[in-house]
Amino acid sequence: MAPEIARPPLAEQPWFADFLADRGFQRSAPGAFTNGRATVRVDGSVLHAIPGDGSKQWRSELREAPPGAIRQLLTLVLAAPSFLSQSELDQRAARQRTAEEALKNIATSIRESPDTHSGQHLRRFVWSIWNGHHALNLWRMKDVLDSNNRTAVREVFTAWFDGHIGEEALREALIASGEMDRWDTVRLRAPEQRRVADAIDAVTDLINTTPPGAPSRELTRANGLLRQVLDLLQGAKK
Repeated sequence: MAPEIARPPLAEQPWFADFLADRGFQRSAPGAFTNGRATVRVDGSVLHAIPGDGSKQWRSELREAPPGAIRQLLTLVLAAPSFLSQSELDQRAARQRTAEEALKNIATSIRESPDTHSGQHLRRFVWSIWNGHHALNLWRMKDVLDSNNRTAVREVFTAWFDGHIGEEALREALIASGEMDRWDTVRLRAPEQRRVADAIDAVTDLINTTPPGAPSRELTRANGLLRQVLDLLQGAKK
């Protein structure tokens, strides 16, 4: 039986250097790589990830870890702000400033025209990324927004999706747009409440004509939820 060929140290394996290079880390010493701010160092089979902000370093024993597991671990670790290069931090800060300015523009549009089709869709958009309790029809919103508001929504949504729009910025936008003050003044009119009641009647009719089974169970659940909604609306009206 041929003797097993030992793998070279992790820091000398080509895939490892290429993986780090793709993330902006270049070799600075035989077992170390840096992006000018953070450092990844390998001592034997122990990997050290040293953040650039002086916070606690990450350390792991990787003797038995396959390359795929090492890639996955480092992908998560190096994505943290403390391991980003200064240029990446500058880009992130610039993107955040641009997104927050776009959010302010949206707030201005809402404040000036809250009850237009455009204003209502913008209101739903901001509330939806604030607490997730508001339905948003992207297809309709795209059609009713002008180019400036479409650009602003695209900028805010992308930045929010990547974690670059914080809760405080959203809160300020809701206040500046008047939405926080407007929240308790919005009421459904009688015709709108009638639509909820009609939905209850329709679901009740389906329950009465549907044989026992999973659909019947779900219809009964939907009926109960609709009745709760109607009760809440009537309570709010009082």
